[in-house]
Amino acid sequence: MNKSDKKTFNILHVITRLPVGGVENMLLKVVTGYDRSRFNPVVCCIKEGGEIADELVRRGIKVHILHRMKGHGFDWRAIRDVYRVIKEERIHILRTHQYHANLYGRLAGIVAGVPVIIPSFHNLYLSPDRPKFHRMLINRLLAVWSDRLVAVSRAVAEDIQRFDRVSPEKIRIIHNGVDIERFRVSINKKDARRMFGLPEEGRIVGSLGRLTQQKGYEYLIEAVSDIREVVVVIAGDGPQKAELQRKCESLGVECRFLGAIPPEEVPCFLRALDIFCSPSLWEGLPSALIEALASGLPVVVSDIPPHREIAGDAGVYVSPADSTGLGRAIKGLIDDTSRHKRFIRAAMERAELFSIYKTIREYEALFEDCLRGVHHL
Repeated sequence: MNKSDKKTFNILHVITRLPVGGVENMLLKVVTGYDRSRFNPVVCCIKEGGEIADELVRRGIKVHILHRMKGHGFDWRAIRDVYRVIKEERIHILRTHQYHANLYGRLAGIVAGVPVIIPSFHNLYLSPDRPKFHRMLINRLLAVWSDRLVAVSRAVAEDIQRFDRVSPEKIRIIHNGVDIERFRVSINKKDARRMFGLPEEGRIVGSLGRLTQQKGYEYLIEAVSDIREVVVVIAGDGPQKAELQRKCESLGVECRFLGAIPPEEVPCFLRALDIFCSPSLWEGLPSALIEALASGLPVVVSDIPPHREIAGDAGVYVSPADSTGLGRAIKGLIDDTSRHKRFIRAAMERAELFSIYKTIREYEALFEDCLRGVHHL
């Protein structure tokens, strides 16, 4: 038996910041689900903390906040400070998330001699433009010192191969997951709507995500402008809020912007909806769509590879940026009640493929696989 078989290993997750967001929420779910007799998690925010950082601390997980990356240039001190955290916490496994944390975290991990280094990639490279040459070159070089690269979807994995020229054998696809049972809430629809000050009667089409160009919410607003008695509700905040509000006013669309809601309120928010819509122009692997399926919601989504990877036959697909097609798809589900019910059943069945427990076990299996190649632990 290997002497490391019964050892507890310290895992450091490095991320730029930890507000409420898709990547950040997923980190929270994964690190709090580890088998603590085997893997002890620590988290490091290079720039600043946020609501998710506070929640991690409440759950007993140590969070280091470095307050680096204040300017626009390369911050050598970020590498130094992550290095210090690695040494202080005696880290065996380094996991980094998204470009800047993948950069500074991996450089610090290489210098510190961390036994296992695993960067994670959560979004497509074409989002929306081709990646900068220096980023592709840096990722390609740092991949040499990375034990595995985790992609959250097939589409993301293909981008890593295409742009960073990384061998597919070095890439592991591990889908995001959700706690399925948490989204099977007992609250009825009217009570859920009262919670958020929404109309108790009528049809509600909703979405969940930041108000940015990526999410394509302007097409959702245009899509429902000709559908009577439909209210659009979006939970999320972001730089496009004022622009989207003006579009609603000009088109006469009733749209409620709830702002960012705490993760614990998301199941009740989804319970308040009749249809979930994700008109995103690009995604990595959106957790919000998985959560909608787990809630048993019919979903109308833009036809992009990550959406198909999640929803399969349980989704109604429309070409990206096609507000007319989006409107037809939404109206079709509203008018055809039997079809609406079929998609409810299909959604709940499809969600079972994306259990958070499956996600966590896959990460733990990856760690064990990488650790078997390390002989000095």
